[in-house]
Amino acid sequence: MLRAGLVAVVLGVIGGLAGVWMGTTLFAADQDETPSLHTIVHHELHLSAEQDALIDELEAAFAIRRNALEAQMAEARQAMGEALLEDQELSDEVSMHAQAIHTAMGELQVETLRHILAMRAVLTDDQRASFDIKLADAFDAGR
Repeated sequence: MLRAGLVAVVLGVIGGLAGVWMGTTLFAADQDETPSLHTIVHHELHLSAEQDALIDELEAAFAIRRNALEAQMAEARQAMGEALLEDQELSDEVSMHAQAIHTAMGELQVETLRHILAMRAVLTDDQRASFDIKLADAFDAGR
């Protein structure tokens, strides 16, 4: 009975991930999406050459940090799956790996916010005003 429940949980997670992947890769092109902050910054704010170079540096540094945190999440997710299959219960080890995933996710969120604020600091007042409007829309702020 426990094994059947475990199989159902694993299949549910796999099905959910597959659904998210399909939604983001197959159907995203059909919808009118708001442009990414990268697109807004590089294509809508008319950066100077100096601003463009500074933001490129910020993005390169952020990419390194983001990749490291995503790798931590992937490692913890794999370790959690292995522990779940071995323990077949919500053991301390499974919980520890789940917490590691959440910790890395939280760190990535904070790093992303720092990156957004660092890019914003490079902008002129007029660019910043446009950026803030797009940022508020992205976060559904002020509604």
